[in-house]
Amino acid sequence: MRTTTFSLAGILTLAAISGGAQQLPDFSGTWTATKNAPAGLTAAPSPVFGDRFAVRQNGDNLSVVRPVRDTAVLTPYVLDGREVRTRIPGGLCQGDAETIEVGTRDGDAIALTMTGSTPSGGGAVMKRDIRRVFRLQSPDTLVVEGRMAMQGELRPVATVYKRSNEPIPGADAPAATPKSPATIAQAAWISGVWIGTAGTTGQTTVEERWTPAAGGSMIGVGRTLRGTSMSAFEFLCIVERGGTLIYTAMPRGRTPPTHFTLTAVTADSATFENPTHDFPKMVRYTKRPDGSLETTIAGEGGQRAQSVVLKRQE
Repeated sequence: MRTTTFSLAGILTLAAISGGAQQLPDFSGTWTATKNAPAGLTAAPSPVFGDRFAVRQNGDNLSVVRPVRDTAVLTPYVLDGREVRTRIPGGLCQGDAETIEVGTRDGDAIALTMTGSTPSGGGAVMKRDIRRVFRLQSPDTLVVEGRMAMQGELRPVATVYKRSNEPIPGADAPAATPKSPATIAQAAWISGVWIGTAGTTGQTTVEERWTPAAGGSMIGVGRTLRGTSMSAFEFLCIVERGGTLIYTAMPRGRTPPTHFTLTAVTADSATFENPTHDFPKMVRYTKRPDGSLETTIAGEGGQRAQSVVLKRQE
Protein backbone atom coordinates (compact mmCIF):
# COMPACT_ATOMS: atom_id res chain seq x y z
CA MET A 1 0.00 0.00 0.00
CA ARG A 2 1.30 3.46 -0.74
CA THR A 3 2.02 6.11 1.87
CA THR A 4 2.18 9.84 1.43
CA THR A 5 4.76 11.99 3.18
CA PHE A 6 3.45 15.23 4.56
CA SER A 7 5.23 18.31 5.85
CA LEU A 8 5.54 19.01 9.55
CA ALA A 9 3.06 21.87 9.28
CA GLY A 10 -0.06 20.77 11.07
CA ILE A 11 1.72 18.12 13.13
CA LEU A 12 3.86 20.39 15.26
CA THR A 13 2.39 23.32 17.17
CA LEU A 14 3.94 25.42 19.92
CA ALA A 15 2.67 24.82 23.41
CA ALA A 16 0.05 27.18 24.75
CA ILE A 17 0.58 26.77 28.47
CA SER A 18 -2.04 28.26 30.72
CA GLY A 19 -1.24 29.68 34.14
CA GLY A 20 -1.70 27.84 37.39
CA ALA A 21 0.13 24.52 37.28
CA GLN A 22 3.88 24.29 36.81
CA GLN A 23 4.70 25.08 33.21
CA LEU A 24 6.00 22.12 31.24
CA PRO A 25 8.86 22.45 28.77
CA ASP A 26 7.79 22.38 25.13
CA PHE A 27 8.13 18.81 23.84
CA SER A 28 6.69 19.66 20.41
CA GLY A 29 8.76 18.39 17.51
CA THR A 30 9.83 15.37 15.54
CA TRP A 31 12.35 13.22 17.39
CA THR A 32 14.78 10.63 16.01
CA ALA A 33 16.63 8.03 18.10
CA THR A 34 20.42 8.24 18.33
CA LYS A 35 23.11 5.88 19.61
CA ASN A 36 24.38 8.52 22.04
CA ALA A 37 24.94 7.28 25.58
CA PRO A 38 22.46 8.78 28.08
CA ALA A 39 24.16 10.45 31.04
CA GLY A 40 24.03 8.26 34.15
CA LEU A 41 21.80 5.64 32.49
CA THR A 42 22.25 2.45 30.48
CA ALA A 43 21.67 2.84 26.75
CA ALA A 44 18.67 0.80 25.66
CA PRO A 45 19.48 -2.10 23.27
CA SER A 46 16.69 -0.80 21.03
CA PRO A 47 14.98 2.64 21.08
CA VAL A 48 12.67 2.93 24.08
CA PHE A 49 9.94 4.69 22.09
CA GLY A 50 10.73 3.54 18.57
CA ASP A 51 13.04 5.01 15.95
CA ARG A 52 10.98 8.15 15.36
CA PHE A 53 7.94 9.94 16.72
CA ALA A 54 6.39 13.40 16.66
CA VAL A 55 4.77 15.41 19.43
CA ARG A 56 2.41 18.34 19.42
CA GLN A 57 1.70 19.88 22.77
CA ASN A 58 -0.86 22.36 24.02
CA GLY A 59 -0.71 22.68 27.78
CA ASP A 60 -1.71 19.33 29.24
CA ASN A 61 -2.98 18.11 25.87
CA LEU A 62 -0.38 16.00 24.12
CA SER A 63 -0.65 14.24 20.76
CA VAL A 64 1.98 11.68 19.80
CA VAL A 65 2.37 10.38 16.25
CA ARG A 66 4.32 7.19 15.64
CA PRO A 67 4.96 5.38 12.34
CA VAL A 68 3.57 1.83 12.37
CA ARG A 69 4.31 -0.24 9.28
CA ASP A 70 2.90 1.69 6.31
CA THR A 71 0.86 4.22 8.25
CA ALA A 72 1.06 6.65 11.17
CA VAL A 73 -0.77 6.20 14.48
CA LEU A 74 -1.85 9.19 16.57
CA THR A 75 -2.51 8.93 20.31
CA PRO A 76 -4.08 11.98 22.05
CA TYR A 77 -3.20 12.16 25.75
CA VAL A 78 -4.46 14.45 28.49
CA LEU A 79 -1.85 14.61 31.24
CA ASP A 80 -4.27 13.94 34.08
CA GLY A 81 -4.19 10.14 34.11
CA ARG A 82 -7.29 9.50 32.05
CA GLU A 83 -7.27 6.41 29.82
CA VAL A 84 -6.94 6.63 26.05
CA ARG A 85 -7.36 3.72 23.65
CA THR A 86 -5.42 3.57 20.40
CA ARG A 87 -5.93 1.20 17.49
CA ILE A 88 -2.68 -0.36 16.26
CA PRO A 89 -2.75 -1.80 12.72
CA GLY A 90 -1.94 -5.50 12.71
CA GLY A 91 0.77 -7.17 10.67
CA LEU A 92 0.21 -9.13 7.49
CA CYS A 93 -3.07 -11.09 7.74
CA GLN A 94 -3.53 -10.03 11.38
CA GLY A 95 -6.36 -7.94 12.76
CA ASP A 96 -5.88 -4.66 14.57
CA ALA A 97 -4.69 -4.57 18.17
CA GLU A 98 -5.44 -1.90 20.78
CA THR A 99 -3.45 -0.23 23.51
CA ILE A 100 -4.75 1.39 26.70
CA GLU A 101 -2.53 4.19 27.95
CA VAL A 102 -2.45 7.10 30.38
CA GLY A 103 -0.40 10.29 30.39
CA THR A 104 0.71 12.17 33.51
CA ARG A 105 3.11 14.91 34.56
CA ASP A 106 6.30 13.90 36.36
CA GLY A 107 7.69 17.23 37.56
CA ASP A 108 8.97 18.89 34.41
CA ALA A 109 8.89 15.54 32.61
CA ILE A 110 6.05 13.59 30.99
CA ALA A 111 5.20 9.96 31.78
CA LEU A 112 3.28 7.83 29.27
CA THR A 113 2.25 4.45 30.62
CA MET A 114 0.66 1.53 28.80
CA THR A 115 -1.68 -0.11 31.30
CA GLY A 116 -3.28 -2.70 29.02
CA SER A 117 -3.62 -4.02 25.49
CA THR A 118 -5.76 -6.33 23.41
CA PRO A 119 -4.23 -8.81 20.94
CA SER A 120 -4.60 -8.65 17.17
CA GLY A 121 -8.19 -9.33 16.20
CA GLY A 122 -9.55 -8.48 19.65
CA GLY A 123 -9.89 -10.42 22.86
CA ALA A 124 -9.57 -9.93 26.59
CA VAL A 125 -7.55 -6.97 27.83
CA MET A 126 -4.08 -7.99 29.00
CA LYS A 127 -2.67 -5.95 31.87
CA ARG A 128 0.53 -4.04 31.12
CA ASP A 129 2.83 -1.76 33.07
CA ILE A 130 5.12 -0.16 30.51
CA ARG A 131 6.14 3.31 31.65
CA ARG A 132 8.18 5.73 29.52
CA VAL A 133 9.41 9.06 30.95
CA PHE A 134 10.28 11.92 28.60
CA ARG A 135 12.83 14.48 29.84
CA LEU A 136 13.84 17.45 27.72
CA GLN A 137 17.56 18.07 28.29
CA SER A 138 17.85 20.90 25.78
CA PRO A 139 15.63 22.34 23.02
CA ASP A 140 17.09 19.74 20.62
CA THR A 141 17.75 16.78 22.96
CA LEU A 142 15.15 14.51 24.53
CA VAL A 143 15.84 11.48 26.73
CA VAL A 144 13.20 8.76 27.02
CA GLU A 145 13.60 6.43 30.00
CA GLY A 146 12.02 3.01 30.37
CA ARG A 147 12.72 -0.56 31.44
CA MET A 148 13.80 -3.45 29.24
CA ALA A 149 14.73 -7.09 29.78
CA MET A 150 18.51 -7.43 29.87
CA GLN A 151 20.31 -10.60 30.95
CA GLY A 152 17.09 -12.07 32.24
CA GLU A 153 15.88 -9.12 34.33
CA LEU A 154 14.15 -5.79 33.82
CA ARG A 155 16.60 -2.91 34.01
CA PRO A 156 16.23 0.86 33.68
CA VAL A 157 17.45 2.06 30.29
CA ALA A 158 17.16 5.19 28.17
CA THR A 159 17.43 6.45 24.60
CA VAL A 160 18.66 9.86 23.49
CA TYR A 161 16.55 11.48 20.77
CA LYS A 162 17.49 14.50 18.67
CA ARG A 163 15.13 16.97 17.07
CA SER A 164 14.70 16.24 13.38
CA ASN A 165 13.25 17.99 10.35
CA GLU A 166 12.30 14.72 8.68
CA PRO A 167 8.53 14.35 8.31
CA ILE A 168 6.70 11.26 9.48
CA PRO A 169 4.87 9.55 6.57
CA GLY A 170 1.11 9.96 6.79
CA ALA A 171 1.23 12.03 9.97
CA ASP A 172 -1.05 14.76 8.63
CA ALA A 173 -3.44 12.38 6.89
CA PRO A 174 -6.91 12.46 8.46
CA ALA A 175 -8.26 9.20 9.80
CA ALA A 176 -10.09 7.54 6.95
CA THR A 177 -13.72 6.60 7.47
CA PRO A 178 -14.34 3.18 5.92
CA LYS A 179 -16.74 3.18 3.01
CA SER A 180 -18.15 -0.15 4.13
CA PRO A 181 -17.85 -0.77 7.88
CA ALA A 182 -17.70 -4.50 8.56
CA THR A 183 -16.33 -7.22 10.81
CA ILE A 184 -14.86 -10.57 9.86
CA ALA A 185 -18.10 -12.26 10.93
CA GLN A 186 -19.77 -10.77 7.83
CA ALA A 187 -17.39 -12.72 5.59
CA ALA A 188 -17.47 -15.97 7.60
CA TRP A 189 -19.61 -17.68 4.93
CA ILE A 190 -16.52 -17.77 2.66
CA SER A 191 -14.80 -20.30 4.93
CA GLY A 192 -14.54 -23.87 3.69
CA VAL A 193 -13.06 -25.86 0.83
CA TRP A 194 -14.28 -24.83 -2.63
CA ILE A 195 -13.50 -26.53 -5.97
CA GLY A 196 -14.69 -25.81 -9.50
CA THR A 197 -13.61 -25.84 -13.14
CA ALA A 198 -12.66 -23.00 -15.45
CA GLY A 199 -12.48 -22.65 -19.20
CA THR A 200 -14.41 -24.56 -21.84
CA THR A 201 -12.52 -27.85 -21.77
CA GLY A 202 -13.13 -28.68 -18.14
CA GLN A 203 -9.46 -29.56 -17.74
CA THR A 204 -8.68 -26.60 -15.47
CA THR A 205 -9.50 -27.01 -11.79
CA VAL A 206 -9.69 -24.04 -9.41
CA GLU A 207 -9.52 -24.50 -5.64
CA GLU A 208 -9.83 -22.14 -2.68
CA ARG A 209 -9.50 -23.26 0.94
CA TRP A 210 -10.45 -20.79 3.69
CA THR A 211 -10.10 -21.17 7.45
CA PRO A 212 -13.03 -20.26 9.71
CA ALA A 213 -13.13 -16.63 10.88
CA ALA A 214 -11.19 -16.20 14.12
CA GLY A 215 -9.01 -13.53 15.70
CA GLY A 216 -10.24 -10.91 13.25
CA SER A 217 -9.02 -12.76 10.16
CA MET A 218 -9.45 -15.62 7.72
CA ILE A 219 -6.52 -17.30 5.95
CA GLY A 220 -6.87 -18.79 2.50
CA VAL A 221 -4.86 -20.57 -0.17
CA GLY A 222 -5.81 -20.97 -3.80
CA ARG A 223 -4.40 -23.08 -6.60
CA THR A 224 -5.12 -23.79 -10.25
CA LEU A 225 -4.51 -27.22 -11.79
CA ARG A 226 -4.34 -28.03 -15.49
CA GLY A 227 -4.82 -31.73 -15.59
CA THR A 228 -2.59 -32.98 -12.81
CA SER A 229 -0.09 -30.10 -12.98
CA MET A 230 -0.30 -27.02 -10.78
CA SER A 231 -0.16 -23.92 -12.97
CA ALA A 232 -0.71 -21.24 -10.31
CA PHE A 233 -1.14 -20.72 -6.58
CA GLU A 234 -1.63 -17.82 -4.18
CA PHE A 235 -1.82 -17.08 -0.49
CA LEU A 236 -4.85 -15.06 0.61
CA CYS A 237 -6.35 -13.50 3.69
CA ILE A 238 -9.27 -11.33 4.76
CA VAL A 239 -8.68 -9.27 7.87
CA GLU A 240 -10.40 -6.61 9.98
CA ARG A 241 -8.51 -3.35 9.57
CA GLY A 242 -9.59 0.16 10.50
CA GLY A 243 -13.26 -0.75 10.95
CA THR A 244 -13.58 -2.52 7.60
CA LEU A 245 -12.19 -5.61 5.83
CA ILE A 246 -9.02 -5.89 3.76
CA TYR A 247 -8.51 -8.67 1.21
CA THR A 248 -4.84 -9.48 0.64
CA ALA A 249 -3.47 -11.53 -2.25
CA MET A 250 0.03 -12.93 -2.72
CA PRO A 251 0.13 -14.71 -6.11
CA ARG A 252 2.92 -17.33 -6.07
CA GLY A 253 3.78 -16.05 -2.60
CA ARG A 254 4.84 -12.69 -4.05
CA THR A 255 5.74 -9.82 -1.78
CA PRO A 256 4.88 -7.08 -1.26
CA PRO A 257 1.29 -8.32 -1.21
CA THR A 258 -1.59 -6.55 -2.91
CA HIS A 259 -4.38 -5.19 -0.69
CA PHE A 260 -8.02 -4.64 -1.68
CA THR A 261 -10.41 -2.69 0.56
CA LEU A 262 -14.04 -3.68 1.12
CA THR A 263 -16.34 -1.34 -0.80
CA ALA A 264 -19.64 -3.21 -0.56
CA VAL A 265 -20.98 -6.02 1.60
CA THR A 266 -24.32 -7.81 1.90
CA ALA A 267 -25.45 -11.05 3.48
CA ASP A 268 -24.28 -12.96 0.40
CA SER A 269 -21.60 -10.86 -1.29
CA ALA A 270 -18.40 -8.99 -0.53
CA THR A 271 -16.64 -6.67 -2.98
CA PHE A 272 -13.05 -5.50 -2.54
CA GLU A 273 -11.30 -2.89 -4.68
CA ASN A 274 -7.87 -1.43 -5.30
CA PRO A 275 -8.04 1.29 -7.99
CA THR A 276 -4.22 1.65 -8.07
CA HIS A 277 -3.55 -1.98 -8.97
CA ASP A 278 -3.05 -2.86 -12.62
CA PHE A 279 -5.27 -5.96 -12.75
CA PRO A 280 -7.51 -6.90 -11.16
CA LYS A 281 -8.88 -3.76 -9.59
CA MET A 282 -11.91 -5.56 -8.15
CA VAL A 283 -12.40 -8.91 -6.38
CA ARG A 284 -15.89 -10.12 -5.49
CA TYR A 285 -17.18 -13.18 -3.65
CA THR A 286 -20.86 -14.09 -4.05
CA LYS A 287 -22.84 -16.82 -2.30
CA ARG A 288 -25.27 -18.24 -4.87
CA PRO A 289 -28.75 -19.57 -4.00
CA ASP A 290 -27.63 -23.18 -4.60
CA GLY A 291 -24.87 -22.83 -1.98
CA SER A 292 -22.01 -22.49 -4.46
CA LEU A 293 -19.43 -19.70 -4.35
CA GLU A 294 -18.83 -17.40 -7.30
CA THR A 295 -15.50 -15.58 -7.46
CA THR A 296 -15.12 -12.65 -9.83
CA ILE A 297 -12.19 -10.42 -10.75
CA ALA A 298 -12.38 -7.41 -13.05
CA GLY A 299 -10.55 -4.31 -14.21
CA GLU A 300 -11.78 -0.73 -14.06
CA GLY A 301 -15.50 -0.39 -14.74
CA GLY A 302 -15.94 -4.17 -14.78
CA GLN A 303 -13.68 -4.62 -17.80
CA ARG A 304 -12.22 -8.08 -18.46
CA ALA A 305 -14.49 -9.61 -15.84
CA GLN A 306 -13.71 -13.26 -15.12
CA SER A 307 -15.88 -15.48 -12.93
CA VAL A 308 -15.51 -19.02 -11.62
CA VAL A 309 -18.17 -20.96 -9.72
CA LEU A 310 -16.90 -23.21 -6.95
CA LYS A 311 -18.77 -25.91 -5.05
CA ARG A 312 -18.32 -26.57 -1.36
CA GLN A 313 -16.53 -29.82 -0.52
CA GLU A 314 -17.69 -31.67 2.55
